[in-house]
Amino acid sequence: MGRKGRRFLNEKGVALVTVSLASVLISMLAALAFGKAFFEMRNVEREMARVRSFAAAEAGVQSAMAQMGVDAYTGFIDTEDININTFQNVNGIDLGSIQVSMEYPNDADWVIVTSTGSVGGDTRSVEGRVFLDSNLSKYLVYADTSNFNSGSNAQYGEPDYTDVYGDGEPDYPEFVPPDENDRAALYFTGDWTTSGSNVTLYGDAHTEGGINGNMSSYVHGDTYASEFALNAWGEVTNDGVSGGLNVGDGFDDDLDRNSDGTVDADDYPDYHDLTSSGSGDSHARETLVEIDHTFYANNNDVPTYAGASSQSRYLKFETSADGNSTKIVEYNNPDYDDIVATRTLPPTAIVYVKGDAYVKGNIKGRVTVVSSDDIFFMGDTNYTSNQKTVDPYHSAAYLAKDKLYFIPNDLEVSGILYAENSSGSSVSFNANYVYNSRRNRFDYDPYDKEYLRLYGNRIIKGSTNLGNYNDRIYGYDKNLKYYRPPGIPVKPDLRLSREVQSGD
Repeated sequence: MGRKGRRFLNEKGVALVTVSLASVLISMLAALAFGKAFFEMRNVEREMARVRSFAAAEAGVQSAMAQMGVDAYTGFIDTEDININTFQNVNGIDLGSIQVSMEYPNDADWVIVTSTGSVGGDTRSVEGRVFLDSNLSKYLVYADTSNFNSGSNAQYGEPDYTDVYGDGEPDYPEFVPPDENDRAALYFTGDWTTSGSNVTLYGDAHTEGGINGNMSSYVHGDTYASEFALNAWGEVTNDGVSGGLNVGDGFDDDLDRNSDGTVDADDYPDYHDLTSSGSGDSHARETLVEIDHTFYANNNDVPTYAGASSQSRYLKFETSADGNSTKIVEYNNPDYDDIVATRTLPPTAIVYVKGDAYVKGNIKGRVTVVSSDDIFFMGDTNYTSNQKTVDPYHSAAYLAKDKLYFIPNDLEVSGILYAENSSGSSVSFNANYVYNSRRNRFDYDPYDKEYLRLYGNRIIKGSTNLGNYNDRIYGYDKNLKYYRPPGIPVKPDLRLSREVQSGD
């Protein structure tokens, strides 16, 4: 073979090697590209699984909210675990699972929800704090009436003289704490009028109308009125308060409404708006959830009290023999002469009376007394050892379909007091009667009684005539928001949700 032929074969060899090398390179590039694409696809799949598992965990929290909301109007909260072993997409393909557990510490005002979602090998956990809000236990007074009238010498809430620094001076200006959740609050669906002199509120006032007060009366807190109004320049055109009522909480928590660089009298400190939304410098309007008498009758811990016909019950509350709950001693008449029966309640109990309930004594445990008609307070009605305020082991509610009657000359009552005023008369909290034991009857007597002490919350449909008690103090019990008696309607509210790791 000649030189020319050998050169041709060499060139073919070089070409073959080049092609081979190019093929190897292309294969390597293809493999790298495929590997990268596969890696990216796996990342996408993992991210999709992460998003889906987190969404599943959040869906578990919402499922828990829905479960709690079913019977929330009764105050009973279903905290059973939720186990969804398999959930599917819209095409019916299995995606993953959801497990939800709930804690209800001391049956207080919050539930801790822990929800775990698992999708495609990825697992995420979310913790939610669900608060249980109720305006039956939130306000010192909630009055559903066009105008609530406060007579002379009424005191709402009590001054707080806390002295943390030990300098002999109260820490709080106006004697109210800076945290509004610790302050007493009044709520009126209409106007609030302090027609008498020396009416004092150590807390906040909320009116869907306005406030009309005189110069001898004082709100040591904030006011929220729907009549409050500003113009386009932030100038207050209506503060919602008339008549010279004094308002001031003493804290630097107010807005420079007119944007002049200082918070001064032109900004109306301590005066605020009450709106439907509660946005900005305002609070939201409230809607009262009515009690469900059918529920209470069906969940009565003393079935004989919900008999076929209405019957008055004369009840005295004492501590049970084992010291763990309330014993009801039933008598035959308002004189409490002869014992009819004795019944021991569980530590948490509902007592529904078909008829009028006459009550006095001390509650041990958490008890709700409901009447299909009226409730008469025949004597002091507090907690064991004459305790005035609630704790995790003591709380009470007295819910009347029609009216509450306050009979003795001197009286102390603790708990939630509710009068629905089903008869539609003007007065739902009535103190105009005394009991005449000599004649065994109640006599109308709208004249002077001595002192009245109510510790807790009053929910009033209509008006009251408690002014014939010369010395009246309505003490605020903030713990009623946390340790409610059974059967009080609540509204679940998710206020905190966060992703947590195992062991957090």
